[in-house]
Amino acid sequence: MPQSSEVVISHPQFGITNWMVIIFYLVGVLFIGCWVSRRITTTRGFFIAEGKLNYILVGLSILGTYLSTLTMMALPSIAFGEYDWLWTVQLPCLILTAVIITRVVLPRYREAGVISIYEFLEQRIHTSARLLASICFILMSIGRMGLVLYLPALALHTVTGINLPLVIITMGIVVTIYTVMGGMEAVVWTDAIQVIILVFGALLTVGYALGNVASADGNFLAIAHEHHKFRMFDWRLDFKEVVTAWLILQTLFETVRIYGTQQDIAQRYMTTESTAKANRSVWIAIAGYIPLGYMFYFIGTALFVYYKVHPDPNVPALIAREFTDAIYPYFVVTTMPAGISGLIIAAMLAASMSSIDSSMNSSSTVCVEDFYKRFWGRGKSDEHYLKVARWLTLMWGVLATVMALSFIGIKYAQVVWSKVMGISTNGVLGLMALAFLPVRIRWWAAVIGFGACYVVLFYVMFLTKINFLLWPVIGNSVCFLVALILNAIVEYAIPKPSGIR
Repeated sequence: MPQSSEVVISHPQFGITNWMVIIFYLVGVLFIGCWVSRRITTTRGFFIAEGKLNYILVGLSILGTYLSTLTMMALPSIAFGEYDWLWTVQLPCLILTAVIITRVVLPRYREAGVISIYEFLEQRIHTSARLLASICFILMSIGRMGLVLYLPALALHTVTGINLPLVIITMGIVVTIYTVMGGMEAVVWTDAIQVIILVFGALLTVGYALGNVASADGNFLAIAHEHHKFRMFDWRLDFKEVVTAWLILQTLFETVRIYGTQQDIAQRYMTTESTAKANRSVWIAIAGYIPLGYMFYFIGTALFVYYKVHPDPNVPALIAREFTDAIYPYFVVTTMPAGISGLIIAAMLAASMSSIDSSMNSSSTVCVEDFYKRFWGRGKSDEHYLKVARWLTLMWGVLATVMALSFIGIKYAQVVWSKVMGISTNGVLGLMALAFLPVRIRWWAAVIGFGACYVVLFYVMFLTKINFLLWPVIGNSVCFLVALILNAIVEYAIPKPSGIR
């Protein structure tokens, strides 16, 4: 993504009404954190809200985390640009992901009684597998929190002229305060509210764009079809191209990884009263994301047609600088009425914070459960662990803000970090798949498989032209297969492990 200074556009007046809407929203989420904090007295309360949350709220919260600002801006950008609707092939794949998670993964986590899902790796394989997966998650979270905080702020700065560091610091402070105070319950409540705001804003955008096209005697469908904006399938099997039939396989791997091995999502499976209710939460999240995904692609198409009917000299500048991620917020602040545009910008900030808050809380969970209790704080009181969890959450908030500020001026930060995060999560899905096998895998076979996946990954990265979306598919497959083969080779030479090793 280019630096904002490279995009030369005239900044519209954002207006006092819009600022009041955003301030009201920020004060509201801070109030939720204060309100919830009175009930947080244990680590279970801080990490999983004592397992007593409403499954509908939890489902909306999972949806909010998955539907980050990156998605909210990226999907319209994709449909607006050269890929049209080709990426929508991913959306139906989520149904199969939901079946795998609710039938296989989630029930096993609940039965195991874990708070950190990586404890399941220790139960099924070895401590080394647990620690490897935990470290990978923490590394991924550091980059993701900074990126999710930085990119929306950069887009808003580009189209409104708002001071970039000020936006980053303000968002960082607000999300840190309510997450430190209210823990997982504050995360779930704020995420659920943020999703509602986001959906309302998206519906307003669709209605406003279509209404303005119609009022200018523009035929929306005719213009869209003329420019092939509804292309949905590319069945080529070319490994070098990004959007081909292989995207279906990549989507299945990636969504199972997110819903099955990412602590910030899976931690919420333990916040409901039963496995059945947790399963409903997953289906709510999936059932919500699929139509929302299509809606955001439709927004991109609607904006394309809108600017064909109402040409804007700033839009070619955004396209020329490869900054189409800003097309949605640009449309909002330049065409929609005061107050409404403020609400939609608040929704974009909300989508960002709904991803950051869950990453902060889950990173603290992993640090306390997988590392602190084991190495530095063994035998301490629960009150002590709660204090540590809050201090760690504060640390993650500060680190996310500093990371976001460090991205300022870095060209293509999204591309760089997308690849770094892909590397940091490589092999974790392979380890988890081994843990779900009916037979126990020897720990050293799992560790060798994990190491082998990185050898193959770096080979694929630097010595082939295979597109980067397939890297996790290859890496996790290597981890799983190498460990499985090594385990099978020694099956008759070394006795099967029994119990927790």
